[in-house]
Amino acid sequence: MSSSISLQQSVLKEIASLLDNDDALKKVLALAKKLKREGKKEEVEEFTEADKKEILDDLREAFKELKLAKEGKVKLQNARDFLNEVRSQSC
Repeated sequence: MSSSISLQQSVLKEIASLLDNDDALKKVLALAKKLKREGKKEEVEEFTEADKKEILDDLREAFKELKLAKEGKVKLQNARDFLNEVRSQSC
């Protein structure tokens, strides 16, 4: 942990030395924003095989239901009724 604090202090010291240089501060800001965006990309969650299987199974089921609805064998719920149902379940 102390090496992390030391690293933070070094970074802050270097940035502080640039406080009088607006051009350098703009570059530091742009770089910091870029690094932050790249860090978020790395945080993307990986799905387990079980998660992938469940998602695919759910999609298959949804497509089967849509096919049945197109064939007139089942009636789908309209969006308003669906939203009302979701709202009532979340309360």
